[in-house]
This record gives sequence, C-alpha cells and structure tokens, in this order.
Amino acid sequence: HYYITNNLRMMARACPVPNGEVNTKPPQTGTPIVTTTDENAVQSASDILCRGGVVALPTDTIYGVCCAVNNTNAINKIYQIKGRSFSKPLAICVSCVQEIPKCVDIGGSETILSKLLPGGVTIVLPRTSSLNPALNPGFQTVGVRVPDYHFVLDLCTAVRGPIALTSANISNGPNSTCIEEFKEIWDDLDLIVDGGQLPLSVGSTVVEISDHSFSVIRPGRDYEKTLKVLSEEHHLENRSSRVS
Repeated sequence: HYYITNNLRMMARACPVPNGEVNTKPPQTGTPIVTTTDENAVQSASDILCRGGVVALPTDTIYGVCCAVNNTNAINKIYQIKGRSFSKPLAICVSCVQEIPKCVDIGGSETILSKLLPGGVTIVLPRTSSLNPALNPGFQTVGVRVPDYHFVLDLCTAVRGPIALTSANISNGPNSTCIEEFKEIWDDLDLIVDGGQLPLSVGSTVVEISDHSFSVIRPGRDYEKTLKVLSEEHHLENRSSRVS
C-alpha cells in the first residue's frame, strides 16, 4: 500500500507562527490580507471573485488559489500567476454534495460521493455542458471537490457557483501550509486569506470513477479511506497504475 507519509515533504520551510495562529506582522505586499476569523472575509473574497479576481485561501489540505469558474479571464490569470501549463486542468469546488450534479455527470455515484465528501478527495467525473468551456478545454472530465473546510464552503455559497481551485505556488513547486510559503505570488493576487499554519502539506487524493471501476490519479489525503469505500464497500475494480 501507498503511505501518505511517503509523500509528505519535510517541513524545512518553517512558518513564523504556531499551528492554528495567524501571523499579525504587517504584510510586505500591496495585496490585501484578511484572516478567516474576520467576519467580513467571506464577503470580501466573494466580491473579488465575482469581479474576476484571484484569491489565495486555506483549505482542508493546503493553501490554494481560486477564481470563479464562469470568468475566463480569471482562469487565465491563475495559469499566468503560477506559470502553469494549460495542459494541466484545474479542479473545481462546490458548497455541498448536492451541488455536484450541476457540474458533472455523477451516474450511479451518489452514495460514493456522500461517503467521501466533504473531505480531502477530488473526484473526476464527466463534465456537464453547464461548465464554462474555457475551463480545461479539451478535457471531457473535471475534478470536483467539497473541502472539509467551512471557509471554502461558505465562499462557494456566497459566490453562488463553483470556484476553480489549484495549489498556491509556482507550478511544480512545493505545497504551501502558510501564506509566507507563497510570497513569490503575493503581488499577483487580488486577496490573501490567512488561516494560519495548516497541519498537513499534502494535497487531496485525485480519483477518477466510472460505473464499475476507479483509477487513482494522485494519492493524497484520505487515500486509504478512498480505497476502502471504492474497493471494499462498493466493489469497484481498481485500475490504478501501481504506486510505489
């Protein structure tokens, strides 16, 4: 079996604040920084996303950057900020499991989705025609998340639609567990939401599901739980490439 600890990077880039605390040092950037405890943080982030901005925020896994799915310019901006190849698709987040069928064809996966989400799993399913065609052009599927993190869920609710989400870093760089770890992109963002030090440095497990089988694209958080639900409880065939 694959063990998550094998994929955790060493915490060499120490963050200046303890777990769960927020750095109060004045930021060295012109980009606004708010904390998740600020009562206006969700509304501020929602307003910026609805205007086509890009926001960095904490999740249940690592820090990410996000934009509104229906804004093509904002999607392009994320790729520019990260130096990311357009051949790499973006995942989307929604506020609850009930919103997923608006974005993807869930087939007979409703029970599976309710067992794995909210949680640290990105589930890849056929996309629906309602999604912005500029999101991941050429891809017939899309990864969808319902993070186990209230701020992100509240933000999706405020935006009244899905948000596109990827890691807050330069493409192929290490994951970020505090805002200081992605300083190099601060000035390109429209808002930074500081949730303090996150406990993990591993992203979500990415898994593609069909009616009778599944394939793990990237092991991550909740990997063992994902295997248990799909293989043992629902008896889907594991077609994943061997992960060492």
